[in-house]
Amino acid sequence: MNTEPKRPRLLFLDNLKFLFAVLVIFTHIRVSYGGEGSWYYISALNESNPSDTFTIIFFNMIAGFGGIFQASLMGLFFLMGAYFTPKSFDKKGISSFWKARFIRLGIPILLYVMVFNPIISYLLAIGGIEPYSSSPNLQGSFLEYYISKFQSPGNFLGFLTSFSITWYLVLLLIFSAIYTIWHQISKIDSIQQRIPKELHIPKFIYLLLLAFGLGFLSFLIRLISPVERFPFGIPFAYIIQYFLMFSVGIMAYRYGWFEQMTKHNVKVWAITIFATVILFFTYFFVFVGVDSDYSLFLGGPNLNAFIFALVDNIASMGMIFVLIKIFYVKFNKQGKILQNLAD
Repeated sequence: MNTEPKRPRLLFLDNLKFLFAVLVIFTHIRVSYGGEGSWYYISALNESNPSDTFTIIFFNMIAGFGGIFQASLMGLFFLMGAYFTPKSFDKKGISSFWKARFIRLGIPILLYVMVFNPIISYLLAIGGIEPYSSSPNLQGSFLEYYISKFQSPGNFLGFLTSFSITWYLVLLLIFSAIYTIWHQISKIDSIQQRIPKELHIPKFIYLLLLAFGLGFLSFLIRLISPVERFPFGIPFAYIIQYFLMFSVGIMAYRYGWFEQMTKHNVKVWAITIFATVILFFTYFFVFVGVDSDYSLFLGGPNLNAFIFALVDNIASMGMIFVLIKIFYVKFNKQGKILQNLAD
């Protein structure tokens, strides 16, 4: 029986999720107008490129900021998703937990992959939006297009793994499965004895070194799978950050890390993020330039890719403390509008 005392609802997390929902919209606008990633509408394929310097610099700044904080934004989504996982798992047990996961995550994935994504793709083709309008598979009727997805194992596999915007739900299911396995393994006495009953938030220097280590691992992954590639619709370039954030969310719940965060943590990490971003853009404008090949930052054996991997991991680590603590202190309450949105 779970004897853990009932915790009050953390309203600041609901408010933070609402902010992130708004930022996700911004992120996809950024992708449409110059940022890396995959989305239905890409302006470069359907509009003439801007020629004035101000517009070029503006879009470069938007793409740069979005790229730096993409890991932070989605990483914190995974952290918050993980934070509520132990409570749900302990309360429901394995069977009920996974039944709820399938209803809330699995069914939306299937509906999107099997129904909504094909319809949207076909409508975009009819509307003359590239690259859909020039795709050979989208030249006939919708029925012909849909049936073509089942005509070969390769087509069918590609169809089932066209996760697109539901990739977050897919990874959340995978990470939840890993947590389930770990939860069962941790019941073994010899392992349970090694798990600390209390654990304080690691010191700044250790977390900074961890961010550098994750940056190096991300750099290695991006040698094979750069940021702009999405195998099976999943951003493997960020998968280490996302799994780390999910793990941190589990530990934050078990050890009460949100309550342990201090103003000093916020101040140190805010300064670190600010300095990192300033140094990155200084490097970009002084040593790289607005007319350079931005794809070098997205992956490959080069200095730009290594620096970008370090920057987005440091930002991702720091945003845990900055956003969560600020919202915990300042926005741990809701009016009627935010309450309705959270519910």
